[in-house]
Amino acid sequence: MFTMLEIVGISKESFSDAVKNAIDQLDDSKDLVSWFEVVEQRGAIREGQLREYQVKIKVAVAHKEPKTQPGTHICPTCQENTTEGHLCIPTTKKDKKCAWCGALIVNERHLCQDKIKDLSYICNSCGRTAVKSEHLCHPKKIK
Repeated sequence: MFTMLEIVGISKESFSDAVKNAIDQLDDSKDLVSWFEVVEQRGAIREGQLREYQVKIKVAVAHKEPKTQPGTHICPTCQENTTEGHLCIPTTKKDKKCAWCGALIVNERHLCQDKIKDLSYICNSCGRTAVKSEHLCHPKKIK
């Protein structure tokens, strides 16, 4: 995934130097620049002489991979730092039984009759429901 930035670079030397100066403005993000597109080129003339080259560029900056905390992982669906059992991509635990109906859980999305009546949250990102807010990426309380 990329973010598009629009920035302006200037140089007294050349248009290509103005592009380099624009990209140098990105500091820490510079390593993540994937490509750029020159949108505009212009120059400034003062006292009858070319004094400055100016470029406006669009820059595609890749997103940094978020760092995970111990015991968590990055959900491939919502990109949130999540714990085991997160409902976008649930994990199955062997021999775990449902606390509501007692059935063996083969998928963490298991919804028994008793659990359905206790659903309290819906995810604003993926639309899944859950009993606890921590099982959703962007929970919203169901009224």
